[in-house]
Amino acid sequence: MKDWNLLLTSQMAQERRLLREVAGLGEFSPSDFREVIIGKVPDPEAFLETLKTWWEEKPFLPQLLSTAVPVRLVFPFTLENLVARLKEELLPLMAEIGDQAFYVRMKRRGHKGEVSSLEVEQALDQFLKEELAARGFSPRIDFADPEVIVLVETVHNQCGLALITRQMKERYPFIKVK
Repeated sequence: MKDWNLLLTSQMAQERRLLREVAGLGEFSPSDFREVIIGKVPDPEAFLETLKTWWEEKPFLPQLLSTAVPVRLVFPFTLENLVARLKEELLPLMAEIGDQAFYVRMKRRGHKGEVSSLEVEQALDQFLKEELAARGFSPRIDFADPEVIVLVETVHNQCGLALITRQMKERYPFIKVK
C-alpha cells in the first residue's frame, strides 16, 4: 500500500487478529515489519473515535492494539534526502507548532544501520527551533511535558509525518509516543 494515513502496531503476535477487527473501517495491510500495519481511511479522526469507543466496549482490544498513529502526509525518500525532505514537509506545519513545547521522535522501520533515528531527531529539533524563532515564535524543546510531538514514521522508503498533541494523547489511550 503506497498511500496510507494510519500506522497501527499490534501487540505481539496479534497482527492478523487486529487486521480482522479493523478491516471494515478502511484499507489495511501488513507492512512487512512484524506487528506494523499501515492503513488508509477516509477520515482519520472518525477512525480514532471508533477505536476509542471500541477500546471502552471491547475489553479484548487493548490485547490486540498497541498503538495507532494518524499520519498527516506520506512521501517517498532516499537515504540521501530524508532530512531535507522532512524539513521541507515540516514548513507548512510551523504555525501549528508555534510557541508550544515540542520534540521530534522518529520510529524507523527499515534501513537499520543506515539511518540514525537520534541524529534525525536532533537535526529536526534544531531546525524547528530555529525556523520557529525566525517566524517570531518562542519554541522550546521539552521531552518531559510536550504540548506537541512531531512524529516521523518510516516504513521502507516511505516516510509518514504526524503531529501528536497532548490532547490527542489524553483522549486516545492507544496514541502512545515514547
